[in-house]
Amino acid sequence: MSELITTARPYAKALFKSAKENDLIDKYFEMLNNLSTIVSDKDVSKILSNDSHDAKYKSSLLTDILKDSTNEHFNRFINLLIDNNRIDVVHEITALYDILLQEEKSQKTAVVDTAFELDGDQITEIKNALEKRFDKKIEIKQNVVPNLLAGAVVKVDDLVIDGSFKEQLRKLESHLI
Repeated sequence: MSELITTARPYAKALFKSAKENDLIDKYFEMLNNLSTIVSDKDVSKILSNDSHDAKYKSSLLTDILKDSTNEHFNRFINLLIDNNRIDVVHEITALYDILLQEEKSQKTAVVDTAFELDGDQITEIKNALEKRFDKKIEIKQNVVPNLLAGAVVKVDDLVIDGSFKEQLRKLESHLI
């Protein structure tokens, strides 16, 4: 995984720089998400991984599928990925681009895992606390994970705040043993 991210990083940075210079950072993120979705399709993936198809065919396949949602610069980016056999890291490029985009907008995404659906007040309270801690705008993405029992696990970048009942039981167990 880290090898894929290392491979993807220069592509994400270069694409972000180009998007920023052309004032298209949000549009390029949308294009990347579309490309990532297309590449995930099992039929397209099969074609892209088949060595009997040349790079030109693979590039034209992707650019034809995405013709209504890309521009000439982004199509060159697709060609570059195909020519360098890097289309397999498009998901990592998308994730890294998202991080760069959020940094540019002074934002972060917090993933909140809870046992039950949170109401609006609870989400606002978590959001306000995280915005104060990180001094950035926070977007909350909630996942309901029933095996947590109660509490929440909050993930922002590589920080994990585990306030779940399951974790509290695990800590109690380790103190008792």
